[in-house]
Formats: sequence, C-alpha cells, structure tokens
Amino acid sequence: MSTHPASLPSNTDLIPPPSRPFQVIRAPGQVKAKAREGPPPLEILFPLPPFRQTPGPIQASQTYIRTLILERWDAEIRHCEETCKVQLLERIQDPVTHQAFLRERITQCWSAEKKQCEEARKVQLLELLLAAHGITTLV
Repeated sequence: MSTHPASLPSNTDLIPPPSRPFQVIRAPGQVKAKAREGPPPLEILFPLPPFRQTPGPIQASQTYIRTLILERWDAEIRHCEETCKVQLLERIQDPVTHQAFLRERITQCWSAEKKQCEEARKVQLLELLLAAHGITTLV
C-alpha cells in the first residue's frame, strides 16, 4: 500500500454512515473540513420496547417435560451400553492378560458413565417435581 499523501483518504472522504455517526479526530492545527452538502442523514430507528428480553416461560405439562427428560437420559444410557459393546468387540492385538485388563477397564469406564447418566436423570426428575410444587431453591 502506498503511503504517498495523495493516495491517503482525506477527512472529507470520511463520511459517517447514516446509522452510526462517529467523530473524526484531527491533529492540532488541522483545518476543519467544510460540511458536505446533501440530503440529511437518515433518522436512526430503534426497535420498540420490549427488545432484547428473554421470552416468557413456555407453558408445558409436567408429564411432557418428564417424558422428554426420560427419553433423553434413556438414549444416553443406551449409547453408553452400545459403545461399551462395540469397544469390547473390537479386536485387541495385545497379550491375553493385557486383553482381559483392557476389557475390564472398558467395562468400568462405561459403567461409571452409565451410572452418571442415571444419577443426572434422577436429579432432573427431582428438580421437575420440586418445581411443580413451587420449590425453586434449597436452603
């Protein structure tokens, strides 16, 4: 890019966009450019209130939400069981003693993951039950 003064934009080329005016900062002693003649800038429009607000709560039955929670965590638990089976069926090319250790580790890992999913499901169901009775915080 050329730094020749003729190729740099002048302050008269810096016209603020109609929606967001900005201030041009000039060096001391620099002459203020004449205002450009033309149509007035467009009026800035703001959205009418309420804007940028979170929507209100969506009404749904407790049975429907409970079904969603159960389906989600049942799918997670099935995924853990299927992944464990797939990893156990993969051919391990190590000595027999090492294979037994790896199978045990795979089973332990996926059992722990499955247990965590079951606990999370219970917690969410308890939260739903408490919310249905108007309890939102535990002290």
